[in-house]
Amino acid sequence: MIFHQPNNSLSGFQYNGAFYNNTIWEPHFHKNFELIYVEEGQLLCNIDSKEYTLNSGQYGLCLNYSVHSYFPTGNCKYWVGVFSPDFVMSFSEIVKNKSADGFVFICEKEIDVLIKKYLMTKSEPDIITLKFSLYAVTHEFLRQIKFTNNNTKNGIAMEIIDYITENHKNKISLSDLAERLGYDYNYVSRLFNNTFNISFNNFLNIYRLESATQALLYTDKKISDIALECGFQSIRSFNYNFYKNIGVTPIQYRKNKSRA
Repeated sequence: MIFHQPNNSLSGFQYNGAFYNNTIWEPHFHKNFELIYVEEGQLLCNIDSKEYTLNSGQYGLCLNYSVHSYFPTGNCKYWVGVFSPDFVMSFSEIVKNKSADGFVFICEKEIDVLIKKYLMTKSEPDIITLKFSLYAVTHEFLRQIKFTNNNTKNGIAMEIIDYITENHKNKISLSDLAERLGYDYNYVSRLFNNTFNISFNNFLNIYRLESATQALLYTDKKISDIALECGFQSIRSFNYNFYKNIGVTPIQYRKNKSRA
C-alpha cells in the first residue's frame, strides 16, 4: 500500500528535519521535496520502483510526488529533511514534469559543512538561511543527476493525482473522478482508500489549502475570496479545514508568515 502524507504536501515555507535510527519507512509520497543523508551505516532506498543504496556520507533527494521507501541495513543512523518547493522556486521550475535518472549524490566539503551546521540541527533556522542552504544542496543535485521527461506517473494512482491537481479548484467529487477515469465508482472508492489511506474529500482539501497558502502569502486578496477561488464552498468550511490541517487560522497564518 502507498500512503500519502498530507502534512508534507502543504507549502507556505514548510520545513521539518530529524534524525532516525534504524527506522523503516513504507512506500509513501507527498508534494514536498525530501533530502536524505546517511550518517552511519547503510540505507536501502526505493524511489519510484528503482533501487538505490545510500552509504555513510552520501545524500539522496526525492522529487515531489515520487513514491519512496527506506529500509536500513544493520545499525543505520540517517537524517531526513522535508521542504516545500517555495524555498527553491528556481529548482522547482527546472525539475517540473521531469524524472530524475538518479537519486544518490555527494556534496562538496563546503556545502556538506553548511548543511550539517544549519539543517541538521534541533532548532529550525530562519527562512533566509533555509533558502540559502537548500539552494546549495539542490545545486549539487542538479550538477550530478540527469533528468528525462517524467515517466513515473504510471497506474491509476498517478492518474488520480493528475486529475485532482488539474481540477482541485473546481467543485468535483469521487463520482466525477471515476467517470473521468472510466472506472466503476465503487472500484475507484476502494482503490482510493486502500492506496492513499485518506478520504477523497480530505485529499482534495489538501490541494485546495496548497493554493490558499500561496494566495495568503503572495496576494492581498480577501480571505473570503481566496476560500471560494480555491474551491471551498464556504468561508466556514475553509476556516475549519485550514485550522485542522495547518494549526492556525488563515488570519494568523498571513500575519505570521514572511513573504521573503
